[in-house]
Amino acid sequence: MLWRWLVAIYQWLCSWFDRGDGAYGARRDRYVRIARFGKVTTDPPKMHWAPCHPSVIKRFKASMTCPNGHGLTLGGHQIAADGTVHPSVVCPVQGCSFHEFVRLDKWAFGSVQ
Repeated sequence: MLWRWLVAIYQWLCSWFDRGDGAYGARRDRYVRIARFGKVTTDPPKMHWAPCHPSVIKRFKASMTCPNGHGLTLGGHQIAADGTVHPSVVCPVQGCSFHEFVRLDKWAFGSVQ
């Protein structure tokens, strides 16, 4: 009986780190979706992202704004073809608590490392 209980706890703990593809990281249902802003800008509205200019997209990728209105650039991140960003996004503003795994809605630029 104790063995089954321990197995259940272990599986529950593993579920927090399993993305479903065998790699460690956030589970797919734990991504925060960030809406696309229609213009190229470095300052999209709160919880929106905007692509960088095509000439620098490989380096800076996209700009986004956290829920508190702080802007950041995803230059040090990788973006998968479906808009999933790795590693997690941390707002650089001191005192801001935004730290999430995000997925960029309507990402159409393929996989960018």
